[in-house]
Amino acid sequence: MEAGEYEFRVRGRLDDARASRLAEFNGDLVAAETVLRGRLADQSQLQGMLARLQEQGLELLEVKRVTGRR
Repeated sequence: MEAGEYEFRVRGRLDDARASRLAEFNGDLVAAETVLRGRLADQSQLQGMLARLQEQGLELLEVKRVTGRR
């Protein structure tokens, strides 16, 4: 896996407590989804992020690598 910017879409809106646990990612509320964007360096960090989302009981809708944004 290449280092780069990734986008995670989860169902619903993150409350302040959940958002603070994912502070290194920028979040936007889009309809009934939260879009988290942040930089990951390797496969290990990706697996860690997926585990963190699961631990918080968030429903993952999509993960993708993004380029040319911001």
